[in-house]
Amino acid sequence: MSEAFLKAIKWYIMMGFIMMGTTAFILADERGSVKPVMIGIMGYGAVYIMSIFWKEFRGKLLFSSLFVFLLLSFVAPFVPDAMYILFAYPQHIFDPYWTWAATVGALGIPVMILVFYRYD
Repeated sequence: MSEAFLKAIKWYIMMGFIMMGTTAFILADERGSVKPVMIGIMGYGAVYIMSIFWKEFRGKLLFSSLFVFLLLSFVAPFVPDAMYILFAYPQHIFDPYWTWAATVGALGIPVMILVFYRYD
C-alpha cells in the first residue's frame, strides 16, 4: 500500500506540472504576454521527461490516470460553490488555478492510490 501511495504522489507531481503548464498558457493568452509561455513549455517538458523514466505507466494506468484527471478538472470549477454551501466561505477568495490543483490533490491522490493498488 505504501508503494501505491508513493506512485500516487508521483502522479500528482506529474499532474501538477501539467496544471502549471496549462495555467501558464492560459495566463499568457489572457494577458497578451509571451512571458508565461516558457513556464508552460517547462511544465510540459518536465511531464515528458518524467513519463520517459516511468516505464510501468502505460495501458490501463495511463487511461485511468487521464480519466481521473479530466474528471477532477471538470469538477474543480464547482468546488467554490460547494465550499460556500457547506462552510459559508465567500466564493471570491478562491483562485481557480489553486482550486484546480487542490481538487486534483485532495480527491485525486486517494483515487489513484486505489488505482495503483489494483493494477500493480
